[in-house]
Amino acid sequence: MRAMAKALTGCLVILLAGCSFQATLDKLVSSERQKEIIAIAQRFCSDPASTVSLLHPEIANSAVEAAPLLPRECPEGPATWQLASYNWKTNATNGLSQRQEEVVVVGEAKGKWTTVSLRFYAENDAPLQIAEWNVLGSKTRPEALVFIDQYEAGAKTMRIVLPLLLLAIGGLVFWLVRRHRAKKRTAGPDLP
Repeated sequence: MRAMAKALTGCLVILLAGCSFQATLDKLVSSERQKEIIAIAQRFCSDPASTVSLLHPEIANSAVEAAPLLPRECPEGPATWQLASYNWKTNATNGLSQRQEEVVVVGEAKGKWTTVSLRFYAENDAPLQIAEWNVLGSKTRPEALVFIDQYEAGAKTMRIVLPLLLLAIGGLVFWLVRRHRAKKRTAGPDLP
């Protein structure tokens, strides 16, 4: 019984260790891809013209055209950047294979927040290209980071509630088994 309890406790600790948002994101997206996405988002603020080669041909000049407007949306000086949201989809119909990634990267410096939203798209074996992009500056914390805060609070609550719930269930099972055995002893042998 003690060995089973120790095994259950060990499994629970391992299970709850990966409940943070960043741990979940790390399982979905390789660290190399995360760094690449963050670097692309930073380039929209630091050097928008350098992103032209990454953009779909239909919107290739949009970054150059928007370049004069981007400094007011972007943080001044060095910023802290993080991948705040990642969503990917694949679809294969009638011989056409489509891949899509939607990402949100958030940068912050000196109380100014910048949200860079990117949608990558590719068909068949073509490389992913940016099909849509948006850069938005704000003095308030972006919704993507508010979601991360809520996720972390929920995970923290689960780290507390889940072990207590499992302990209560284990206690109930232990009590029921002891009660059943006690009743069996007092009832005597079964009569045919």
